Amino acid sequence: MSDTSLTAERILSPASLHAVAEVRSSPTCPGIYGWWMKRGALDIPDAPYQEKDGHQLLYVGISPRRPSAAGRTSKSTVRDRLVTHATKDASRSTLRRTLGVLLADDLGLTLGVHRGREHYGSEGEALITQWLVANARVAWAVDPAPWEAEEEMLAQATLALNLDGRSDAFARSISDRRKAAMAAARAAVSS
Repeated sequence: MSDTSLTAERILSPASLHAVAEVRSSPTCPGIYGWWMKRGALDIPDAPYQEKDGHQLLYVGISPRRPSAAGRTSKSTVRDRLVTHATKDASRSTLRRTLGVLLADDLGLTLGVHRGREHYGSEGEALITQWLVANARVAWAVDPAPWEAEEEMLAQATLALNLDGRSDAFARSISDRRKAAMAAARAAVSS
């Protein structure tokens, strides 16, 4: 098994899942991570998701991103991204923006423009964080070139919340709902 496959396997079949509060103790180096949501907590299509301890793997991400064509690299770490997803706002996290769209009715969320950035406001973002604490777990693995393991995982795993490169009805619906929420937020500012 290649190093890339071993890294992917650590996310697809982790030895354990970490509570959201533990993201601040995740590695401060490059790697890949997976967000596992409590089964039934989100309105997503039935599919053969990876499962562990009553949770389903629904989203994977990496840090840093692949170096640019010009060779520029990011200094971002697994911890940086996980803390952003767990505690920051939807303007900094596509995972939070997607969760906000999926949970808008249940949590009473409305995307708005706050200090020039599109997110759910301090109260709405706090509700998303609380939802994550109650319903999400995380797995991570260190990897100096995490984009290779990510490509492998995106090709072999069913991941409801990773939308890039997908054209199925659910992905289109979420993408359209995110665009509509962004347009409404911007329109509210200009009116």
